[in-house]
Amino acid sequence: MSTYNVAIVGAGPAGYFSAQALQGLSNNQSIFKVDLFERLPTPWGLVRSGVAPDHPKIKSVSKVFEKISDDQNFRLFANVEVGRDVSLDALKLAYDAVILAVGTPLGKRLGIPGEDLLNVWSSAEFVPWYNGHPDYSDLGIDLSGKRAIVIGAGNVAMDVARLLAMNPNDLTTTDISDHALDLLLASSITDVRICARRGAEFASFTAPELRELPELRDTNVVISAEEISDALTRSSDEVERHVKANLDAMYSIATMARSEKNKQLEFHFGYTPKEIRGTKKVESVIFSTLHGDI
Repeated sequence: MSTYNVAIVGAGPAGYFSAQALQGLSNNQSIFKVDLFERLPTPWGLVRSGVAPDHPKIKSVSKVFEKISDDQNFRLFANVEVGRDVSLDALKLAYDAVILAVGTPLGKRLGIPGEDLLNVWSSAEFVPWYNGHPDYSDLGIDLSGKRAIVIGAGNVAMDVARLLAMNPNDLTTTDISDHALDLLLASSITDVRICARRGAEFASFTAPELRELPELRDTNVVISAEEISDALTRSSDEVERHVKANLDAMYSIATMARSEKNKQLEFHFGYTPKEIRGTKKVESVIFSTLHGDI
């Protein structure tokens, strides 16, 4: 029987599913022993630091990770940084194979003037900030302005916008970080706008996320029915099912009656700022997205 020792660097979903795949290859002729290395004290990567706190069901995938961890040929070494505590060359000498599953900590830059102004954040910073990632606990985010602009048209942009627009008291029973909850409870933001560079038919939201927006008890959701009608017209008769579901969900929101509420979440399609403007006084908060279409 052959035994293969494999090191996996990064204990996020990619790392765990790589370990699962190797476990599935084990048989009477071959055994794979997996050591998983993680820089942080805790595993699970974006499942822990990237999922919105009001969507706990998505985090249930951690049960799969726990099952993978129970395998007798699996070991987790947390709080170990490759390049600081152990070199990649050392791992290559000690193991039959090394898998790098670390992802990227850097957000996607827009390359427009004003992007480096104070209170302009990438979702690669903002999302782990509200999820309690230790690297982002002291960002200095300011929510004293009235308006927040979210640039992007994916589910990460949706998560950011929804958390800014919802009643923060609805987050008190979630696992959101204490520092984020305290700031959201004191937030002055009442106007949140999602800006996407292309039409609604190209948005990479998912229909379930859209359908739950009208449930925001203190927030009117504003989408132009004309924009969605135009997007439906531009789409072919053989439009993909998920695109049709998105557009139907957006049209349903666009045609809903609105009541007097404290906050507003508004969608703008076919719009990309050529520059980000700001003054010494904080008037707005702007987030650029790491994931999703912009």
